[in-house]
Amino acid sequence: MIYFRKEFFVGVLALGVIGCSDPEPQVIDMNEVAAEAGLSEDDYVVHENGAIEIKGSEDNSTAENKVLWYQDDLSEPVETVGMLDGKAILASAGLEPAEVEDSVDTEGKPKKLYIMNDESPLSAWFSHSPNNISLNWYMYSDEPKTTEYSQQSLKDAYKLARAMAGREGADAVMYLSNGGKYRSKPVGGHPATGQCNNGICFIHIDLKS
Repeated sequence: MIYFRKEFFVGVLALGVIGCSDPEPQVIDMNEVAAEAGLSEDDYVVHENGAIEIKGSEDNSTAENKVLWYQDDLSEPVETVGMLDGKAILASAGLEPAEVEDSVDTEGKPKKLYIMNDESPLSAWFSHSPNNISLNWYMYSDEPKTTEYSQQSLKDAYKLARAMAGREGADAVMYLSNGGKYRSKPVGGHPATGQCNNGICFIHIDLKS
């Protein structure tokens, strides 16, 4: 089971565009945000102390569910810059990729692959082309080092998602990391597909639609 506190919903960033000012903090109704993230009332419990418990399914009681996985509390400002410029997304997220690989997508358009950490195979990575975006992260917990690298990849995924789609992007990463699935669900105005499977997580966004 995963816990996070009421403060997660304080200081939530509103969606913005390039050049907008930092949004004002506001208190968000926890049940409303949980619903927007795709959680039903049966998926979580709000305790008197303000903590929220996200229930793990009995059929998925693996080691991943026993780790207190990172949840972005939105306290660090990240400007929402949209999805058209990969470099702008990285700059807004405050991330400097360790590796950049050039290639083409399935339609022959220029594509860049950004690998955040070249010291670990569990690094978050982010690919961008005019047609689509892919964001991958990991949630392995078989040993302390893999958990550490996985936590960092999850943190980077939150930052990149927020740079692309603000709170909606953060909600997507949170929902997928807690076992949810996206099938053509709009994120930042574009259909997205994503899920986590055996510690490997992704969200793929179709920019053509």
